[in-house]
Amino acid sequence: MPIYVYQCGRCDVRTEIFERRLNSGREVRCAACDSAEVERVFTPFAIYRSEATKLEQLDPKYYRKVDEAIARTPEADPARHLARMTPFDRAADPGDPIKF
Repeated sequence: MPIYVYQCGRCDVRTEIFERRLNSGREVRCAACDSAEVERVFTPFAIYRSEATKLEQLDPKYYRKVDEAIARTPEADPARHLARMTPFDRAADPGDPIKF
């Protein structure tokens, strides 16, 4: 039971038609202007891709843009957070362990 898409030659509006049978011979008219000057057009279909596949197919320019954005954002620099941490040898004694 396919859904066909037709484009109107007069107003360029696309109309979707649900067909119960292939090649039913039904007359198709434009939903906007009721014209019979419609032509069936190719429509893409969706396929499932995993997140790993999507990451593999990313454009290398994307990674460069992300790296440039991180370089311009000081809050995103992990070394900034490490510099703010207190080393263990200079930390105050936490006291006795907590007994549960």
